[in-house]
Amino acid sequence: MNDKGRSMVEMLGVLAIIGVLSAGGLVGYSKAMFRHKVNQTIEIFQNFLQRFVELEQKASGSEYFEIDGADAIVKYGLIDHCIKEPYRLGTGCRMPTGILDAYCEAAPSRIRCGFYIDFKDSKSCVAFASAGWENVVPVEWWVYPDDPEHGGGNIHISAQSGSYPIYNLHESNYDIVTQATMQGITDACAHCDEDGGCLYILVVRSEP
Repeated sequence: MNDKGRSMVEMLGVLAIIGVLSAGGLVGYSKAMFRHKVNQTIEIFQNFLQRFVELEQKASGSEYFEIDGADAIVKYGLIDHCIKEPYRLGTGCRMPTGILDAYCEAAPSRIRCGFYIDFKDSKSCVAFASAGWENVVPVEWWVYPDDPEHGGGNIHISAQSGSYPIYNLHESNYDIVTQATMQGITDACAHCDEDGGCLYILVVRSEP
């Protein structure tokens, strides 16, 4: 009886250890999958911006083009594959995390754009927003085209409760008013959870 009792206890102990290890493995797998999806989203957005730069250069200031929603994103080949999905501002392209959309108006020697990503949770928002997008776009995109002395862009999180700046330029002298910090990004993205979602918005060459 004692031998059998010890064997049963030992079996239960082994099963408990297996359970703990399995739970830990699932948590690790879940984190790895989340990071993989975020990295995929970052890569897609980087390629999107690069292709947009190429589109602008190809137009060479002599052609007018407009991007407004998923259909235009597909038309200009800005991403490889677009699964259309509606969100609060229209219809964008589904990404591993979030929905990508853009509104851009380009005329000779001028371009004004807003790039949008709709997130449903703060974790995805923070992971994406902390990639340092203010340093990725061409520096001239931050300057208002009709007046090089003025800044013309910003990055902010938009939620039902308001708009929360992450990176912002002063209207004059090209001064940085809001510098992206991890704390600022975390605080801004927290509104995703509070408001049931939020928009990451990168605006370039806006009116001064």
